[in-house]
Amino acid sequence: MFRLSRICTASQQPIRIAIVAAFAFVLTLMATVPLRAQTVATYSFEDGTADGWSSFNGATTPIATTAAAYSGSHSLLTTTSSSGAGGPSISLNSVLLPGAKYTITGYVELTSGESAGNVDFTMKRSDPSCSGGTCYDTIGSYQVPVSDSGWVQIGGTYTASTTETGLTLYAQLVGATSAQSLFLDDVVITETAPPPGGTPIAAYTFADGGLDGWTPFGSATLTNTAPPLPDPNGDTHSLLVTNRTAGYMGPSLNLLGVNNVVAGATYQISAYVLLAATDSSNPTATISTKTADCASSGAYGTVATSAALSTTTWTKVQGTFSYSNLPGPPSSLTLYIQSSSATDSFYISDVTIGELSPAPLSPSQQDNSGITTTFADGDLDGWSSRTGSSTLTNTAPPVLDPNGDPLSLLTTGRIANYDGPQISVNDKMYNGSEYNISASVLMQPTDGSSHVINLSLQTTLNGNTTYSSVTGYPGVTVPADGKWHQISVTGYNMSNSFDPGAAYLYFQTVPASGSDLASFYIDDFQLTYVPPPTIQKNIPSIYKTFADFFPIGAEVDTTDLSGPHAQLLMKHFDSMTPGNDLKWSSVEATKGTFTYENGDAEVGEAVCAEMKVRGQNLVWATGEQVPAYATGDGTNSPANQAVVTANIQEHIQNEVQHFGSKVYAWDVVNEPIDPTQPDCLQHGPFYQVLGPSYIDIAFKAAKEYAPAGTKLFINEYSTTDPAKLACLVKVLHELRDRGVPVNAIGHEMHNQINYPTTESMVHAIDTVHAELPDLEQQITELDLSVYNGGDDSSNYGNNVPASILAEQGWLYKKYFDAFRHLKGKISAVTFWGMADDDTWLDSFPVVRTDYPLPFNMQLHAKPAYWGIVDPTRLPGYGLKFTSTTRRIGPDQIALTLTAANGDVGPAYATLLNAFELRQTEGRRCSPVIHAPGTYPIALGDIPTSGSSGAEFTIDFSGCSESSRFVLEVPWSSATYHTGTYVRELRGRKDCE
Repeated sequence: MFRLSRICTASQQPIRIAIVAAFAFVLTLMATVPLRAQTVATYSFEDGTADGWSSFNGATTPIATTAAAYSGSHSLLTTTSSSGAGGPSISLNSVLLPGAKYTITGYVELTSGESAGNVDFTMKRSDPSCSGGTCYDTIGSYQVPVSDSGWVQIGGTYTASTTETGLTLYAQLVGATSAQSLFLDDVVITETAPPPGGTPIAAYTFADGGLDGWTPFGSATLTNTAPPLPDPNGDTHSLLVTNRTAGYMGPSLNLLGVNNVVAGATYQISAYVLLAATDSSNPTATISTKTADCASSGAYGTVATSAALSTTTWTKVQGTFSYSNLPGPPSSLTLYIQSSSATDSFYISDVTIGELSPAPLSPSQQDNSGITTTFADGDLDGWSSRTGSSTLTNTAPPVLDPNGDPLSLLTTGRIANYDGPQISVNDKMYNGSEYNISASVLMQPTDGSSHVINLSLQTTLNGNTTYSSVTGYPGVTVPADGKWHQISVTGYNMSNSFDPGAAYLYFQTVPASGSDLASFYIDDFQLTYVPPPTIQKNIPSIYKTFADFFPIGAEVDTTDLSGPHAQLLMKHFDSMTPGNDLKWSSVEATKGTFTYENGDAEVGEAVCAEMKVRGQNLVWATGEQVPAYATGDGTNSPANQAVVTANIQEHIQNEVQHFGSKVYAWDVVNEPIDPTQPDCLQHGPFYQVLGPSYIDIAFKAAKEYAPAGTKLFINEYSTTDPAKLACLVKVLHELRDRGVPVNAIGHEMHNQINYPTTESMVHAIDTVHAELPDLEQQITELDLSVYNGGDDSSNYGNNVPASILAEQGWLYKKYFDAFRHLKGKISAVTFWGMADDDTWLDSFPVVRTDYPLPFNMQLHAKPAYWGIVDPTRLPGYGLKFTSTTRRIGPDQIALTLTAANGDVGPAYATLLNAFELRQTEGRRCSPVIHAPGTYPIALGDIPTSGSSGAEFTIDFSGCSESSRFVLEVPWSSATYHTGTYVRELRGRKDCE
């Protein structure tokens, strides 16, 4: 079992047992309410009782009354002593935690006929640090004017002393000299920051003689015994750890069995350790964790390591800890204490766990009402000066704001660039949520100058303050031209945790240098919560649709591991490729220091979901995302060749062994082909040192260290280019001839909407298969830009035409029709992303909004998806052609060709590309065709269930009555929706 320890002062003397009750109270409270800025006590007196309040210093006993109320129908009535002293009071011994921060507020009004005076809240504090053992702390203002004509608020912030032994809150009339009566109502106490070390979760002192739930880690023995000297808190019991035979062995605790330890929260864990016998090696102690989940039977983490341990002094070891439910909730979570010595015995005592920051709230627990301030009421609407030096005034601007409001907020007297208006967003912005933020700004004076206005976020967590730019840094340029200018940020992802009450949005100026203290107005400020997207659950799964053909993969990053993106991933894909987190610079930025946190999370998610994983990549031929040390000094000297060879081998060994069989395929060498070079190879940094042999070294290392059967790929782009394809085949033959264990080829396929052709994609696959039929092939990085190849200037922004999306959808249909026919030649298709809200093409080849993936910004299916899964849902599906003829002369007919659209959606840009007659019977002749225009003949955008047509004239003069013809009209819609209308014509007989 475990129990809560008693709390001790800085002088290490025990404090009264009442604080233990406070711990119990808080733990009970935490089990029922979210762990954020939380109200720990309210006193409204609405039940008709005094809610535990009593007389202080000679005042009358407080009673609940309906004679007045700030809210509701009741308040508390008290009369001071005859000398004016005293008032209503409440003991907070079991409410406030030592070291925690609070706001304490209430409302006071004098009874009718009482003379106006002053009032405040005061805390009587019993504390050995006070002179005489007692202090009186004013909460908020010492004198708040009060009368019988209205309620006034009293109170403010209060930090409970870490050494207090008793707390009594009371309201008093300051300066009163005779008995006066007052009403008190709506007293609210809110914890705004936990105590140092966090809000107490659990503490273990072993004072009851038991093990308090601790068990051996390894074969160590645990004994509750008296240490040779009391611990720093004066405890005479501790946990002795003996019979250790390895450094990891020690005492352990099942954290999943500790109440209120939850995923996503951050905790501080501390313990005191004492060596049982002198050890000249100066061993240390480490708090560690072992986590098992669906992806791992044992992942180890370090919380903190102590200084050298001693036999004469207890050594504190303290650190922070958090855990995630990704890739799946832990099946076990063990905290244990180990030593750098394998055999030393040691004592532990006073292990404490405190919550530093709570887990992010789910959207259903958040206040997502946002903030709107128009200043129309003449107030500041919650805005204040950042420094307290600038002046904020609700006043009429020189011109009405864009919404015609007559009042705005003016900030003047600024003393620094950062000194601007701020507004609290505590309980309005939440870590992990997304927001749209906007405001209008008017600079003063109107002098034609130019200013950069920046909207930023200030958050404080555990005493550390962070300043995050909300607008793109440095900000938005606003001219002082007498006009309002809008600052707007869409989709801002709030990623900062903060102490309760410690988050502010603020406006500042950011000059190129020096100071810009210009005054400015703001108006029409809006903070709007953006609900997370929801996926469509009633549409077909992409990977299940292709289950009989090949796996369907997606490139991912850590943002895809939770929420709707994870739902989209699991529904539609059965393979994943970490986009950046397995690359050399991400895994081993510093030689010999490996960082697998993100990669483990992504691969772990795949393992838990039974998805395949492609590793991308081990060596990038161009040197992209490769740390500088990897190629040594860059020369091809024998010494540097040995260094670089060892670097490649060491990196590949560590990474492929780390992931083992969890990764079934690796892009061992990425993009090594360059058709402009005589040897067809990129002459990148690895080539400069090792020549072509760097490829051999990489593949041989991967073959040696990866599990047997791992697919080892060369991954390459633009394989549809004839020169690139020829070089690829040439290099593959050369590698095979040298015995390099390449067994697979990846075709990236980063395509544009006009290039390459589907036929060239098929040709690339067929060519490699014909030349090297035993090589596995995959489409590894498929996306389809909505822009033409070579077009670096167009930008659809947020308004991509529906016709372009339809065109993309029909092209995706062509792709996947081709891929189906390539079954047996390709073994997987992987998209480079999932949805348009996260694509690398937004920044390549230029910064602009692209839409290359199956799902849109809201994670919903778009035509691209339907082209892949069910083309009957594509716009223009069901487009059909018919024709009618009429005689217009002895040998002439008019043929009207009509395109009738289906009921799915518009048939965009419908074209007749030719009008051809092929004679099938009779003496050869040459009918003359008169078209209504030049080819292609545009029928335009045909609306849903609408139609459009064109009339052609055919002159059969010179043709015999036995002549017969076949009319063929190739057509297209949305560029890639194609077909041919065919009809038999009887020639001159059609003229009868």
